[in-house]
Amino acid sequence: MTDRELEQRLRAWYVAEVGGIETAPADLRESLAAIPATTPLVRRPLTRRRGLTLLAVAAVLAVGGALAVGSGLVRPKPRVTPAPNVAVVAPSGAPASGTPSPTAAPLRPGASIAFIRTVEKKRACFRGTATCPTSRLWIVGADGRDAHELFPDGVTNQGDLAWSSDGTRLLYSDDGSMYVTDASGSPPQPVGTGCAVPCTGDSQVAFSSDGRSIVFIRDSSGVTMVATMDLATGRVAELTSTSSDATAAPAWSPDGKQIVFFRFGEKDGGGPVPPRLSAVWMVDADGQNLRQVSPMTLAAQYPEWSPDGARILFESGPVTGADQDIYAVRPDGSDVRRLTSDATSTTATWAADGRILFTRGSSGSGSGGSPGWWTMDADGTNAAVLVPVAAIGVAAADLQGTRPTWQPTGGAAIVPPPWTPATGIAVGPPAPTPSPTPTPPLSPGFGWTGSTPSPDGGPVGETATLLADGRVLLAGGCTTAAVLYDPTTGTFTPTGSMTASRGGTTATRLVDGRVLFTGGGDCADANSSGIWASAELYDPTTGTFSLTGSMQTPREQHVATLLKDGRVLITGGVTGASPTTGTAVSLASYRLVETSAIVLKSAELYDPATGTFSRTGSMSSIRDQHSATLLQDGRVLVVGGGGEGYASVSSADLYDPATGRFTKTGSMKTGRWLHTATLLQDGRVLVAGGRSPQDSVYRSAEVYDPATGRFGSAGSMGEGRQQHTATLLADGRVLIAGGYWSDGQHWRVLSSTEMYDPRTGNFSPIGSMGTPRDGATATLLDDGRVLIAGGEDIGNGGGVGVASAVLYQP
Repeated sequence: MTDRELEQRLRAWYVAEVGGIETAPADLRESLAAIPATTPLVRRPLTRRRGLTLLAVAAVLAVGGALAVGSGLVRPKPRVTPAPNVAVVAPSGAPASGTPSPTAAPLRPGASIAFIRTVEKKRACFRGTATCPTSRLWIVGADGRDAHELFPDGVTNQGDLAWSSDGTRLLYSDDGSMYVTDASGSPPQPVGTGCAVPCTGDSQVAFSSDGRSIVFIRDSSGVTMVATMDLATGRVAELTSTSSDATAAPAWSPDGKQIVFFRFGEKDGGGPVPPRLSAVWMVDADGQNLRQVSPMTLAAQYPEWSPDGARILFESGPVTGADQDIYAVRPDGSDVRRLTSDATSTTATWAADGRILFTRGSSGSGSGGSPGWWTMDADGTNAAVLVPVAAIGVAAADLQGTRPTWQPTGGAAIVPPPWTPATGIAVGPPAPTPSPTPTPPLSPGFGWTGSTPSPDGGPVGETATLLADGRVLLAGGCTTAAVLYDPTTGTFTPTGSMTASRGGTTATRLVDGRVLFTGGGDCADANSSGIWASAELYDPTTGTFSLTGSMQTPREQHVATLLKDGRVLITGGVTGASPTTGTAVSLASYRLVETSAIVLKSAELYDPATGTFSRTGSMSSIRDQHSATLLQDGRVLVVGGGGEGYASVSSADLYDPATGRFTKTGSMKTGRWLHTATLLQDGRVLVAGGRSPQDSVYRSAEVYDPATGRFGSAGSMGEGRQQHTATLLADGRVLIAGGYWSDGQHWRVLSSTEMYDPRTGNFSPIGSMGTPRDGATATLLDDGRVLIAGGEDIGNGGGVGVASAVLYQP
């Protein structure tokens, strides 16, 4: 799974809950606001980002805030109640597939629904256009009429909606600050929660039913926890037992004695330990008695109390490969009931008359129904569309991002602002110590071999290059660190540092033994975030990196191929405009939304003798995330390519170094990108897996025959894969390992491996390499073993860089 896909998945729930970015720099706020609230899309295989990257911003800011647990409190380790392990009761009363969508009965008059809608606003935009997508607060009647932006003159990102119990006040965030207004859009009044260093942001606020308190998420450099504030006295309590790297969506119980919330990446026993599922948790208002409410086997998020406190709603998502539906559970974790079965129902909350308000996308894999906002009874029966998607004014795929919130009536009024928050105080026991993650089992032939260091919060090594002395250089990605793997000792040791962080770069061993790194994104490290045109060389004899000439065009997600004459062919990739940093290294302006306008068809050559790049012929199509394979006759086969902004490419080109030109050759049966291409010993090229235009991945494989210039079927892998590895072994077989699987709705990272035998044309499974990983590297060592290192495991909603490495012995 690419970094971009994770950003998209995080954005899907984040824009729904928060809308705007609370404390991120303006350019990152604009960037995240422009990501559609859909899943999943491929943009860039940049892994292990560093610093304030979009992935980090989405993971840190979207879940809100918490004060770092560093107070030095010495307390007994809290007891964490084990997660319930109960059967789920199937829904009853759901409409049969294909039946017309019933219409909900009208609710009490005068109630409105607040929601978030992304609209184009005239403001400076990273896209270089006059307008930019902006999340804004909207109000619509319960009958779907009179939908309007509450503050139409604004041009900032809004979100984080919370009604007071009586429905007279609406709290929301605007560009990182919080305000209170009413449904008529009266002048907003700023409010504060006392966030001060080390606090870096407070968000996701909810009122108590008596109107005297709020609960919110406090962030301190990525450590998040639940906090409360007494509106009358200003007392702020930080519940240390809830401290985590991903705490979100707190809500008061109706009696004000308990708080429910969820964490991305939890497991029974406490703490954020990968691999893990998101889970709903509960804690007493004084920070005591932390316990998990949702079942161990079900991903659970966005809990909501019923008005009588008897049930808690939550939604389960595709992060576990399950359909996206709504569930209810008792506060003690018993009687788990699945209320919907259409696979697209999310964002459940309570309507003014006790029914459940939720969003439903397309008909999904279960029961049918029109997309829009729906209501159903508390037991899941009598589901009916309330406001169709046309009246809301968004695409069906973006419904989850609207996060509708019903205006209550008749409850208690809040303590009126201004509030005077005090300095936060830690209450309750410390967070439970995470239980250790068990070592994954390995199939025969695989063995563990050391771990890559993580100097910048993630494992080193987006690229792996076999050096002439048999060691392996791992470098690239969102860090300047580099390491060497020594097969004789099975250890990783640091070597010199790169001149720049490079994500989506290439690494090519030259004839003289040096390694050429070209382009890549700077991972928001430089003064002007962008795409490098620069290149650098690693010298194994000195263990140092040094700059060489710059490419004619800044590129990332391009491909570099060593030619037989020692030059390096650079093809395709993504580019942009080229400002210059203070270090005189060219950068392109940072692009997040990939379109055909910034994908390249050009190519260039690097000459090690002169240290310079020069233009050569252009390909027949724009390409990034493609493959380029040196054939036995010295030509280069360029295959596929694709991205979210343009259709995948089925065509292929041949590059002839003698003429410097590309010519078309046969086309693949299917367009694909993020695939692998492997030169077989008989001169043919095996093309396996990759991504389809429907956001699914291919099991199929094709073989290109240079003698005929045509592609033919090569059977199918056992599992569809993208961003996997394919390694030609000494006996001519090809080892396929890991990668990312998706059918367009569900997804998972793979630990499975399989073998392709050119003699039979068949793939066969050979077992697990232990840890799931996509975007990993696989290097054939001089002794015939294969080193598999790095990659990410993003199977549970949070990006986890894999530090471990394994060796495969054929």
